[in-house]
Amino acid sequence: MPAAISPATPCSSTAVATSTDRRGLLTSATDVARELDPDRSVWAELRRLIPPLYVPIAMMTLGVGIILPIVPLYLEDTGVGLTAVGVVMGAFGVGAALVGIPASSFAERRTNDHLLLIAIAAAATSVVLFGLTELAVLLVLARFVAGSGFGAVGQSRQLFITRGVPIRFRGRVNSGMGGTHRLALVIGPVLGGAVAEAVSFRAAFVLAGAVMAVGAVFWILPGGREDQRIVGAAPPVAVRASLRRHRGRVARGGVGPMLIQAGREGRYVIIPLVADRLGLSVAEIGGLLAVGTVIDFVVFPISGVIMDRFGRLYSIVPAFTVMAIGLVMLGLADDATDVAIASVLIGAGNGVTSGAVLTLGADLAPEGEEGPYLAGFTLVSNLGLFLGPLVVGAVADVAGLDVSAFVLGGILLAGVAWIALVIGETGRRPPNPTPDEARQARSA
Repeated sequence: MPAAISPATPCSSTAVATSTDRRGLLTSATDVARELDPDRSVWAELRRLIPPLYVPIAMMTLGVGIILPIVPLYLEDTGVGLTAVGVVMGAFGVGAALVGIPASSFAERRTNDHLLLIAIAAAATSVVLFGLTELAVLLVLARFVAGSGFGAVGQSRQLFITRGVPIRFRGRVNSGMGGTHRLALVIGPVLGGAVAEAVSFRAAFVLAGAVMAVGAVFWILPGGREDQRIVGAAPPVAVRASLRRHRGRVARGGVGPMLIQAGREGRYVIIPLVADRLGLSVAEIGGLLAVGTVIDFVVFPISGVIMDRFGRLYSIVPAFTVMAIGLVMLGLADDATDVAIASVLIGAGNGVTSGAVLTLGADLAPEGEEGPYLAGFTLVSNLGLFLGPLVVGAVADVAGLDVSAFVLGGILLAGVAWIALVIGETGRRPPNPTPDEARQARSA
């Protein structure tokens, strides 16, 4: 079994990597960070992050939520098969995965603010264009650009958190970002389904693009901009060198989250298709997605508290297992009530892991090389955004939607096992190097 990955030194505690208490035991990096700044309030930190973090994330995710229930149905309406639906849906994930390294290089050369602004513009424009065409090539291209924009927004904000938020707050800050994401996904599907049914699919896509564009208001809000270059990182060639140096950490750290993301993203395809098979309307499907997301939203605050106080695995292992059970139940669904129950389980499991993948990436990022590492981590983990929809479509075409749901649940459980056994706990241990990094340090 590969060695578990130890978390990197947190950016907020560079002066003290580990310390010894009165009993001579090593205290965790989390405890050290608390000692360095014991009086800083998490609520003050969350308020500070509203303009630069939560506003852009809320608007971007609300836009995604508006089109969430209608994209698979819009594609089916154009006459494409389920495999093609999976490919077009998965193009979003490919864009989100591949944008990581270019986004990191751009942020190093310019600023995180410019990266965020351009990413919002790209995503908003491509979502509108998606609703104006039925050509398969353009649909794939528009989804790819939308995924690239959404991925770059996430990359920008994850780097912002990793560099500027103390490790003892990261779980709750990331959980808060996940909660913002979830609230938008409660409102978005209901709004999108209602607009698509009352007006048209095209109107829903235009609305989604306009909402995303509002996220650019961070540029003029007080405290919304960093107004500085990202310090400490090197030019693009150093990004590649850093990725080579930490390739083992990137690979082992990214595989589990990739499988998790596949399960998470795949549910957005499988739930509407199962509901459509059972005869529900577009508005009803939007409401059904919102039901699961309401549960998701209600329980999300638990995630950050569990991760920060007990450890990351205490949130990840049980919650994603519940989500996998929900996917299996979805495959067994015979009516709308069954789908609703499965959606509640899926939402509950996903909610208690709010911010988990982001927190893992931040914990594992090597100090001083956070940008390149997060680019690599995002590249690997976001491949799941493509894998999930592709698996749903391909398996459904061959064996049916029920088998597709079972396979998706199995992928999710495989991701849980990888995180628990290969990555291990990242939140409350001293920052030791991985074996590969230790060998490189000795040979340096």
